[in-house]
Amino acid sequence: MSKPPSYAKFLNLLSNIKKECPDPDFEGCDEVLAYISIMESSGTPAKITNLVQSLQFGTGPTVQRKINLLEERGLIEVEPSKADGRAKLLSVSAKGNQHLKARSALLKLSLEG
Repeated sequence: MSKPPSYAKFLNLLSNIKKECPDPDFEGCDEVLAYISIMESSGTPAKITNLVQSLQFGTGPTVQRKINLLEERGLIEVEPSKADGRAKLLSVSAKGNQHLKARSALLKLSLEG
């Protein structure tokens, strides 16, 4: 029997993640968390306006709902910008980093298995 392609394993992983966390409110939040993490790692502050302008996370109200949920769950921190009082800066919390590391471990297991 041949090994399934990595992409098939990846799709299976996504399915398993949805089964593990069947929380419809959280849908799309992992992607927002990942985006914030990538922005942070590149030294660019993540702002809510960046998320809305990227158009990949939904409308302004949808993005705001995801940000609120991530903050409520302790996965991100939201701070007012010192340079622009209207802007909010987003950063991944320690708990958020743990969440991303757990997801990374699932991905690794899925691709190895």
